[in-house]
This record gives sequence, structure tokens and C-alpha cells, in this order.
Amino acid sequence: MSEYGIGLAEGYDERQPVVLLLDTSASMGRPAESPRIDELNDALARWFAGVRAEPRLRARVEVCLIAFDSRVRVFDPVRETLAPAGETTADRLFVPVDRMRPPRLEASGLTRMTEAVETALDLARERYRALQAQRVQVRRPFLWVLTDGAPSDADGRRMDPAALAGTAAKVRRGEERGECVFQAVGVRGADLDLLRVLAPKATLMLEEQGFERILELMFQSSDRSDPDQAADEIHGQVAALAERQRRLQLLEERYQ
Repeated sequence: MSEYGIGLAEGYDERQPVVLLLDTSASMGRPAESPRIDELNDALARWFAGVRAEPRLRARVEVCLIAFDSRVRVFDPVRETLAPAGETTADRLFVPVDRMRPPRLEASGLTRMTEAVETALDLARERYRALQAQRVQVRRPFLWVLTDGAPSDADGRRMDPAALAGTAAKVRRGEERGECVFQAVGVRGADLDLLRVLAPKATLMLEEQGFERILELMFQSSDRSDPDQAADEIHGQVAALAERQRRLQLLEERYQ
């Protein structure tokens, strides 16, 4: 139990940190009649409420939520607000999955994805090392970025692959060191070419799946991946699970 009174369910044997990086840029406010940001907010509320029925996830998974638009902010579960990452420590920003009460997100601004990814890498590394120092059995943090656009620079221009190279190298270095696993998920409008610069073997396009199904994929695959496998093997397993989920959705729609 932390000093803030946030601990995992009794009986857990290891921790699985998960970082969600959620695009809240202006494009998520479209279409006007049914903004995707509203769909994402509803899915977050339903999924985190329903996770109480998942004892394995409740006992093992802790989550940190990052929102990025023109700014990069991290959800502080104690103050229940989004704030700059530097305002508090990683230990406080990771909360047991069944105790996460996600904020209501709003869409505006640019898509400062590279800053968000580097913030996530820093927080995940800090949390991973802190748990190791406490002699807590911990799996590599799983980082998931969910976007409907393209990484932009400070002026709102689409970044080119060369400008992403530094962040991409940090992602690969973290995976090679066994400090994280990074996955990118695009929905309609996402720039797959640029996402594949960040995650060459770990980019999925899930435009036909609802946000709640995407969240289920994120958490179930994060928790059930083999911690002894190489990151590329885990990426392949996640892709296979996403394909099975897609086929199941098609069957459900066919027989409705």
C-alpha cells in the first residue's frame, strides 16, 4: 500500500504496469454530430467499471493514463485531474486498474505524440526500477498509444520520419533493454506510415473496432504476454489476438 492509500488487490504475485497514451487532439472532436472523444470517454468509463469482474487484472495490473494534444498531461488519481508529468512521481501516477476513475477527456489542439511517448518511457522506466528496488516481481511495462492522426511538431505540421528518429530510437532501446513493450493503435485517420516509424513491428489499424474492444485488447494482451519473450514475439502475439478479435466481431455482427 502506498502512502496515498492505493494498493493492489490482496493475493497478487507480480505487477504489470500499463501506460495508456490517448490522443485528445482536435481531430478526436469529429464528426461534430458524434465526436470520437465522446465515444472514447464512454468506453473508458464502462471498461474501468467492468474490470472489477476480472480478478486476474485486478490483482496484477496497474495503469497510468497520459493524454496528449498541444500539451502532454498525466492523470493524477489522487487529485483526479490531468497535470504536467513533472508535478509528481511515477509511483503516484500508477494506480491499480480497478481503482482507476478516468477523467472526462476533451478534444483540442495538436498531436504532440513524440513528447507523450518520451514521457511514457520515462515514467515506465521509473516505475519499473522502483518496483525492482522494492523486490516486487514486476513485468516489463506495456505502453499503448491510441491515435487518429499523425505526430505533429510545435507548429502543427505533420512530422517527417527523420524528425521521429530520436523518439523511435528511444523506444527500440527501451525494448532491447527489456524495460518496456511498445504498441501503437491507429483508428480512422491515423497516419500508419509515421506510426510504423515509431513501432515498425507493433502498429495495428483497428478502425472498425470500438474503443471498448480496443481497451480489452490492450489490457488482456498486456497482462497475458510472456515476460520472457522478446518484444518482437509479443508484438506478433498481440497482432494475432487483434485478428481473432476482429473475426469474432464480424461473426457477432453477422448473426445479430
